[in-house]
Parts: sequence; structure tokens; C-alpha cells
Amino acid sequence: MATVGQSAPSQNTINYDALLSTTLMAYRATLVDQIFKSSAFLAALRKYDGIDYQDGGERIWIPLMYEENSTVKSYSGYETLDTTPQDGITSAFFPWCEVGGTISISRKEERQNSGEAALMKLLKVKTTQAEMSMKSQLNSQLILGTVNTLTFVPGNGTKDLFPLGYFLPLDKDADPLAGGNVGNISRLSYSWWRCRTAALDTGTASTDGNDFAIDADTFIALEMGLKRMYNYCSRGADGSGPNLCVMNQVTYESYETAMAQRQRYFDTDLADMGFDTIRLKGANCIWDELVPDIHNGTAAITDGTAFFLNTRFYKLVIDSQTDFITTPFIEPKRNLGLVKPRELRETPNVKTRAIRNQAQNGKVQRLSDYRSRIKRSEARGIRKNDEIVSSSWKHEAAMKMAA
Repeated sequence: MATVGQSAPSQNTINYDALLSTTLMAYRATLVDQIFKSSAFLAALRKYDGIDYQDGGERIWIPLMYEENSTVKSYSGYETLDTTPQDGITSAFFPWCEVGGTISISRKEERQNSGEAALMKLLKVKTTQAEMSMKSQLNSQLILGTVNTLTFVPGNGTKDLFPLGYFLPLDKDADPLAGGNVGNISRLSYSWWRCRTAALDTGTASTDGNDFAIDADTFIALEMGLKRMYNYCSRGADGSGPNLCVMNQVTYESYETAMAQRQRYFDTDLADMGFDTIRLKGANCIWDELVPDIHNGTAAITDGTAFFLNTRFYKLVIDSQTDFITTPFIEPKRNLGLVKPRELRETPNVKTRAIRNQAQNGKVQRLSDYRSRIKRSEARGIRKNDEIVSSSWKHEAAMKMAA
């Protein structure tokens, strides 16, 4: 707090705590918009209805249907209908995760930027810094995660968001090494909770339990392999396939080159935000530098990866009352300065990523630069009756996967 004209009859007191807090609160909507527009993946989730809001709750609860109703069949006239009670429905549960940060202004910085205009300029710089850091953290946690014995799991003691590789691993029959079973359901025990996989560098489908294999040593073979995984992810009564494919850079460029002589379709909305896209049947393809090498279990790319997502079933769940909330600036005891706790959430500080149908989401990995040779890819799909949700900030991850 500063007082202008302390010895004069007319004084003007400025409460910088309230001024900074009010300014940051007014900037909140712009902050959220900038974060989601700064990442192709986050922008695509927002555009393709891949974000849901939930009003609190101890965990994120996702009902799953893993069997059909066996009583449904044809009949004639007065034929007795089957009244056998049906099961085939269970639930997946995911804990909330939280992501937050602070904006601090020291007493020295306040005095060096004396005056309302200068202080607002300082606040803008620090807010931009927090904004960029939040975007980086979200992208890293949602796409890359942390490597644990060649698998991808939520980092920071499993407090981070669940990454794509957690839901779509190399070994689809194994449970995660960290973060618990996916949605409290064991993939090892229940085959309907597993994703689909394919190898694109060999003609043998048996490796790692793949659903199919193609020796993608030409652009035509690469295109066929990617489209076949799309079709595998489209199987089932629903029939809807992936609408988003997230690739590493070289894989994206290889597919882009394969389509160079053909008519290409792209998303104009994402293009307006500065993101290139390529059409793959019903899906738009984007690339992100954080997409990991799933096959080798590393962040550095040796063999490429492509994740196929159907945003009808893959969701980022956010707590409606904790979506990028801001709290007032405070002056800590024994410290001269102002601190602004910043929390990003989507259910008390929560965001959740969800995949409802394993078979309708997929992943292709082991794709290498075609100029040297497209080595190998493995495609992993999310099956139809499954659902998975992962969260950001106080986030409950829930993913529904269906076979």
C-alpha cells in the first residue's frame, strides 16, 4: 500500500494488493484462452469437444459398459422374452490432480516499478511468465509424462496428470508401473480394457501382442498402416473413429510427404491459430515436440509415435469451480513482498483427461524418417467400450477403454 502526498491536506492511498489481485482476476479469461491457444494439442481438445467440466466430487467416476445385453434378439408373436438379469456394467475411478503456481512481487521490485502504470507492466511480464510455464507443464504432463523403466507414467510422485503413454502403452497387456491400475481396473486381468496395437516395420503381428502388422517401407505402405489403425479404432456398434491424431515431428513430416501429390484437407480454425494439420480419413493430424518414443521408452525420438484419439471418448475433465482460479495477493510473514498463489484446476484445481473408448483411440509408434527408411511403427488403439480419464491440476484421471 502506498500513500501519495503524505503531508498534504489531500491524500490518495493506493492499495497495491487489491489493485494487483483485481487486475489479475480480470485477466483470467485471457490467460486461459492464451494457454489453450499456445499448444496444438490443447487447442485441438478444446475445438473437438475434448474437454468436459465436472462440479467437484471425491474422484472422477466413469461408468463402463463392457458386455452387450444378451437378451436382445429377434422373436415372433407370443414367444417368451428372455428376462435374465444383465451385468456387463462397471465403473472406472480416477483421482484428482492439481497444478498451481505463484506470482511474486518483492518490495524491491515494487519500489523499482513505483507508480501504478509501472507496476501493472511488471505484473504483465510476470503473468506472461506464469502463463508460458503453465502451458509447458500441461503439455509435458499430458503428452510426455515421466519415464519409469521404459514406460510412461505420471511424474512428481504420481501427482502429475496421466500422460498418453500411460493409457496407450507399448505392452497393452501389462498394468502401469506407477499411478495404479488404469481407472482401478487391471488390463492384465481384463482383455476388454486393453488398447489395440500394430507394428508398421514388420510383417509379423505377434510382436507385443499387435493386432496387425505392415512392413511400411514405402509411403503407400505407411499410409495404409495409419489408415488401417484408424479403421481398427472405428470398429464396434458406435462406428465413430478417431478425430485427432497426435504425432511426433518426423512422423508427421513423413505422412505429409506421402500426401504431397494429393488433395489435402486441413482444419482452418487450427490453421488460423498457427498450427498445421493434415487429414487422415476422419481425423486431423497434428504434431508436438513432446510426443515420446513409445517403443524404446524414451523422451528422445529414435522411432516415431502417433496417438489416435476420439474426443467423444477421450476427455480432459475440469472442475468447474476451480478452472484457473486466482487468489488475492498476500504479504507473507517475515518477508517483504507480495505473493499471488496461482492455481490451475478443473475440479478444485482439476483437469482430467478421459478416454471413453479404447478401441476408438489409437497410437502408432516406431515411425522413422522415411528419407532413411520408415523403420517401424506400432499402432495402439482404444477400444470402444472402454473409457479413460486423466486429469490436470486437482485432476481425476479416468479413461474408458472398450474392446
